[in-house]
Amino acid sequence: MLHLCKLAPRFGSLLGTLALLLIATPLLAQPASRSGPFAEAPRSLRSRQFDQLHLKLELDFDFQTQSVSAKATHRIKLFESLQEISFDAAEMKIKRVELKSTETTGQCKFEHRAAALRVELPNEVAKDTELEIQVVYEITKPKHGIHFVRPDEEEPTSLEMLWTQSEPEYARYWFPCFDHPSDRLTSEIIATVPTKFVTLSNGILVEKKEIGEGRTMWHWSQQQSHVAYLLSIVAGDFEIFEQKYGDLPVQSYVPRGRLADAPRSFEKTPAMVDFFSKKIGVGYPWPKYTQICVDEYNWGGMEHTSATTLNLGTLHDERAHLDVSSDGLVAHELAHQWWGDLVTCKDWAELWLNESFATYFANLWTEHDLGPVEATWERYGDGQSYLQEDRRYRRPIVTYRYRDPGAMFDRHSYPKGGRVLHMLREELGEENFWRGIKRYCELNQHRAVETADLRIAMEEATGRGLTWFFDQWAMHGGHPELTITSDYDSTAKSLEITIKQTQKVDELTPLFKLSAEIEIGTGSESSIRKITIDKAEQTFHFDVASRPTRVVFDPRDVLLKVVTHERSNDELLDVLAHSQHIIPRHEAVASLEQQIDDQDVLAALVKAAKSDPFWAVRMRAAEALAKTSSEEARKVLVDLVASDPKSSVRRMSASSLAKYAHDEARAALRSAIEKDPSYEVAATSIRSLVKIDAKQCRELLLASCERESHRDVILKAAVDGLVELKDQSAITPLAAMLDKPLASPRRTAIIIALAKLDPTSDDVMTKLEKGLASRRSEVRRASIDAVAELGQLRSIKPLEELRSREERRATIESIDEAIGKIRSAQNQNSELVKQVERLQKETADLQRKLEKIGSNPENKGE
Repeated sequence: MLHLCKLAPRFGSLLGTLALLLIATPLLAQPASRSGPFAEAPRSLRSRQFDQLHLKLELDFDFQTQSVSAKATHRIKLFESLQEISFDAAEMKIKRVELKSTETTGQCKFEHRAAALRVELPNEVAKDTELEIQVVYEITKPKHGIHFVRPDEEEPTSLEMLWTQSEPEYARYWFPCFDHPSDRLTSEIIATVPTKFVTLSNGILVEKKEIGEGRTMWHWSQQQSHVAYLLSIVAGDFEIFEQKYGDLPVQSYVPRGRLADAPRSFEKTPAMVDFFSKKIGVGYPWPKYTQICVDEYNWGGMEHTSATTLNLGTLHDERAHLDVSSDGLVAHELAHQWWGDLVTCKDWAELWLNESFATYFANLWTEHDLGPVEATWERYGDGQSYLQEDRRYRRPIVTYRYRDPGAMFDRHSYPKGGRVLHMLREELGEENFWRGIKRYCELNQHRAVETADLRIAMEEATGRGLTWFFDQWAMHGGHPELTITSDYDSTAKSLEITIKQTQKVDELTPLFKLSAEIEIGTGSESSIRKITIDKAEQTFHFDVASRPTRVVFDPRDVLLKVVTHERSNDELLDVLAHSQHIIPRHEAVASLEQQIDDQDVLAALVKAAKSDPFWAVRMRAAEALAKTSSEEARKVLVDLVASDPKSSVRRMSASSLAKYAHDEARAALRSAIEKDPSYEVAATSIRSLVKIDAKQCRELLLASCERESHRDVILKAAVDGLVELKDQSAITPLAAMLDKPLASPRRTAIIIALAKLDPTSDDVMTKLEKGLASRRSEVRRASIDAVAELGQLRSIKPLEELRSREERRATIESIDEAIGKIRSAQNQNSELVKQVERLQKETADLQRKLEKIGSNPENKGE
């Protein structure tokens, strides 16, 4: 440590500089490009040499070697006269290619480079000719397309299964094809697997036959057209939760032993099929609907035609069900059976025609099942999610300037587009909107579509010109940013409201045309006035008999927007007390919490936390109460932790109690940890207790490490607490836990905690870095974040090795950020050391000068 206490006061500025250097040097984030991954030259729709008509896939799976012996027989029709044709085919060993047609049969010469298989035909073949081409190939330990789940040293108790994943363009990794959503085909899959397994694929099961040596052949046939990325095969040991919708089989496959969990996730599926069929006006289009839960699946779900694949996390126990619902995911993937499967985007640039529709139709199910208030809250969350992304980059919903197909799977394609569809519904009205949706689906079933197809169908069904709507919301980016002011003229009894669009209008972001509502209220009385905004600034006048106590723009939160509306505490209090709309009340809480020291505000927030009819407003009010040290607020939070019927409110109340170091708060948190049925409430209570009872909670934390919970939330809270306490004595019991059989996520959480408690341990760091090579994406992500936080140079090499293997864009970006963070921290530490050494030298020089001055006789005596 550097001691400078002998320096004279006149050197205080030097001391201050050194102190600042020693405190911290923040990492400066480099601003990302505002256009994100959407600055490429515009693409065109991919051209096709041929039309895929039918594909027959014969797949023989070897689980021991994680390999596939396969034949792909394509029936195609040429768009032009050709002597050479090309298939997308990546990372497979092509053994031979044969031409099978009425005129010519025989092996073809071929060249396989990178991801392209070029096949030379015996002679030039005329356009419109149908050909049958068979490709015989092998795949071993595939990186994409097919995934084998196998027990190994990392996961000795793992399930054994395989599944495929082709979206966006991974079909080429497990069968040669034209791998693009613009082409549709019929298909059949003949899969040979161990007899102990069942399989699931598209369409109907034509045949199941034992072929000897413990092997069974399953023949699935999809007789209606779909695109290549929607083909699927899953095999493993599954049980089936059987349901029906009329004569339609509705089956949900779960790993053996998990059948009891299936109803929580899937019991509403037939009702969803009924709801979507009737709302769309086009019945469910496939011969069955099945969904299957698989392990090590890095996506939430995938809408393979008639055979959806879902993450194993879709299943959860009764306690987790208090906080977790799979209904949204199940509804989203089911909606895709129309939007994405029956009607498919022509190019990834038009992805919103798949994903925004599925997002919005899942929200429509929420509206039908739980009511319009829950649906409004869900849409509000969607809007906030999009706005967060818009702060990083902005793009049109429809853009052909994407860097790669994966870039299109963002919050513009999902939640923003869903909000746009809701605005279209409000703009057209219920009857017109649903008439247009039916026409769009009927006209375009079994077709690839673009946004113009949707617009034209809606216009034809309603008679409304909609170019302006699609232009501003789909073909341009951004959203309106509105500044609102209001003034009441008592003499004229007139309310004046001025609305300014303040967003920067440019080539990307337009001036918007908006249909909007304004709530004008006094106490419990209110009225809705409708306006149209189409200028940069507009003023509206309304006859109002007396001064209103609140003016609320877009109270139902229909518009996707950002609003600045300066309002007094009195008006915000009136909104919170009397508005019938949840988003204004929720936002009033957010504004009022800034004035929580005001007794009227505190009283209103306390009342809202206790008794607002909607749980999300109670939750937000409970969060606001963390900003005061009021005894009344503490008592309310203690009561809410124990008694609110909604687990989300109890969880937020537990979080807010972290600000109250009081015996009553400690007792409430301990009780919640022990007794609350919600895993999330217990985990949050652990995190809060650490902050207000650090000396007394060690044993509770160690005991909590042993508790099972959904996604290990309790374990993670407990080990984080031990790290926060810097409890070195916890190292031994945590290390002992690693000697037991543990699932990888639990093992990883413990290793990360040990690494933070003892970052000098080579053994722990080696275990942590081993997690970077895990086949489980959640383990890799957690390990990446942990080594970045620890900041050791030794972690850069395993991070770089992971980067060389990893092909998921999001994971690569996380790796790059981690490496950058480590290097930046090391560089800054190095620079800090240099500056400290320089300051030490300067200090020593100054000290010598002082001593020299003090020893000079001429400076003595006065």
